[in-house]
Formats: sequence, structure tokens, C-alpha cells
Amino acid sequence: MESTIATIVILVFTLSIFSTVGGNKNAIPSSGSSVSLSSSKESSTTLCTQVDLDSPGEDFSSCDPEERYKVRNFVINYGNNISEADADEISYNLFKYCKYYNLNPKVIAALIARESKFNKFAVSSTGAQGLGQLIPSTAQGLGVIDPFNIEQNIMGTTRYIRSLLDRFSGSDRLSYALASYLEGPNAVKNKGGFWTASKRYIEDIYTLCRKI
Repeated sequence: MESTIATIVILVFTLSIFSTVGGNKNAIPSSGSSVSLSSSKESSTTLCTQVDLDSPGEDFSSCDPEERYKVRNFVINYGNNISEADADEISYNLFKYCKYYNLNPKVIAALIARESKFNKFAVSSTGAQGLGQLIPSTAQGLGVIDPFNIEQNIMGTTRYIRSLLDRFSGSDRLSYALASYLEGPNAVKNKGGFWTASKRYIEDIYTLCRKI
């Protein structure tokens, strides 16, 4: 009798271990994530080709240059203890490099909010660094010497997004570029879509963009 009970206990314990190991192995990690992904019953490994929100526009012309103060206020209000000096530098460089690379400053501001919550010293568990959470090898390839420097990181982030946008065409290319920013430059292109976790990531960015 005792041996039977012992066997049952061991079996239950073994099953409990296997039920927890790798339970989230297919979730795509978000470097330095600061906003919880939207709740969804969909599997993180479902392949998607579009998101449920309209694109806010990818070009610099999508944002009035006079709205820089709105971006600055968003940085201060959304970030944690962001100084006015840092908010000024972030907003200035967002408009400077978004104009140079023809990107919507609000989109990049929302991406940075999603990635680091405007913490210029943020480091993720995977080693991604700074405002845009650039991994060291990517930062180096983009010409970023100091990823914790506000201007250099924003330059690298905008340059990277520009290169990702140029890999796609069509009305959904901003969504595909943002998914590539999360999953990797070749992953989305190779499979012709993005995972559900990336879909939620994109929608988080679009939602934040509309709050600016």
C-alpha cells in the first residue's frame, strides 16, 4: 500500500515538472519591455500578416514639426523620473533624425516608450541597451559607439527602422518593420508574416503613438 502511494506521489511530482518546463518557450521576448503586452487568447506562435489598428503613418510629414512639444511632454509623462533636460534632448534628436531618415517622430517615440520607457540606461536580460534597446552587435553596425548616449541611440534606432522599412513595400510595411525590430531583420521577411506576440507589440506602439 505504501509503495503504491509513493509511486502515485512520484508520478504526480514528475507530471508537475513537465507541465512547467518550457511553458512559455515560444513567447518572443521584448527587449527592455516596459509595457505589458495586450492580453490575448491567441497562441504567440500564430503567424499574422496584419494588425487590427490603422498605421499612424511612417513618414516625417505624418507629424507636424510644431508638435515637438507634445513629444517632449509624452517623454516626461510616460517615463520614470525623466529630467526636463533629457526630455528636451530626446525630443530634439527624435525630430532631427526622423527628419533625416523620413520617419514619423511619434512612431519612434512610441517605440522607445515601449522598449525602455525612455530610460537611457536601460539594459534588458538579453543585453539590449539604451533608449531603443539595441543589441551591441546591431549598435556597432549602425555606428553607435555609446548606446547609452541619447543622440547616438536615437540615431541608431531611427537608422535601423529606416533600413527595416526599406525591406518591405505596401501599406503594411510599417507593421512589418516594427515586427522585424522585435523578431530580427530576416525572420519576418523569410516567413512572410509575424508572430502574434509581435502583433500585440505593434499594436502597443500604435496605441502609444495615438496618445502623443
